[in-house]
Amino acid sequence: MSENLQDQACWLLLTYESGLNSRIISEIVVSWCDQLNRSLQEFFVTDPQVWKDTCHLSASTVEKLEQARAKLAGQAFLIEQLNHNHIHLLTLLDDNYPHLLKTSLKHDQAPPVLFYAGDLRILERQTIAIIGSRKAGEESLAFTRTVSSYLAEHGANIISGNARGVDRSAYEGATSTAEGCTTVVLPHGIRKLSGVQWRALLTKIEAGKVLLLSQFHPDAQWVVSRAMERNKVVTGLAQIVIVAESDTEGGTWAGATGALRQNRPLYVRDTASSSALPGNKALIELGGHPLPWPTEQLADVLSSILGKNAVLRQVKDDEPARPGQLSLFAGSGE
Repeated sequence: MSENLQDQACWLLLTYESGLNSRIISEIVVSWCDQLNRSLQEFFVTDPQVWKDTCHLSASTVEKLEQARAKLAGQAFLIEQLNHNHIHLLTLLDDNYPHLLKTSLKHDQAPPVLFYAGDLRILERQTIAIIGSRKAGEESLAFTRTVSSYLAEHGANIISGNARGVDRSAYEGATSTAEGCTTVVLPHGIRKLSGVQWRALLTKIEAGKVLLLSQFHPDAQWVVSRAMERNKVVTGLAQIVIVAESDTEGGTWAGATGALRQNRPLYVRDTASSSALPGNKALIELGGHPLPWPTEQLADVLSSILGKNAVLRQVKDDEPARPGQLSLFAGSGE
């Protein structure tokens, strides 16, 4: 096995097999990898006393790491299987790890590892997340298909979470256009897709239209907590977030309010009826920009959003780096 794949196996050990929480994992990565400029492969062949002294780890943490180290061969085999299936791995230290994700989340919330299938260059496009309920009404789904189709046709990368309802409509709208692209962020392990789901995605992945991402162990099952964690990545990857339909609690609400805290531009479908979609109304009151629907001027509104975002991106690209901004987690969000 190549040295790079061996190091990737060590990232799996630390992230998924150590039993350590995200804060301790983050501290190890910062202390060992970022500050000492040493690899995790070197970490796992080092004497545990060095771990303790260098990273200031407790005895119980060191014990967990020693137990994890015994599983290295299994993780190396998993990496080889993933590569055989054209599934790749990104770590926080990789240059092509999504910068927006790293800077939008707390340093201990950015996933240490991302599994992906597809072309990472899709993330170089304008990124717009469309979020909403799995039980959204037909009007919300029609809104989602129309908006995602228009934005994708005009060069945006549509990000969604691979659930029923709004997520599915966003995917369908984005991929319905000839040049449309979308990033699908899974709420479970990348190997937990069914054969039917994988085959349906594969043709679009190979065509360069779909990028598949997962922050979870490849064999992790769907659970509610993972779906909520996935939502942070969906909005963290996005420069703009659009809400099709939200309640005043639940995953969409958490994602939308989180986007506001991350200072993401938030646009919310607005209806003429004051009693409809109370979650949407509440988000507008919190600072979300209303997107009237139905409307004959939707294309004008969406083209304006794309134009404003392009200007904002250019301004940020032209800003000089602040002192210390090149460190691993500089500029991290709340």
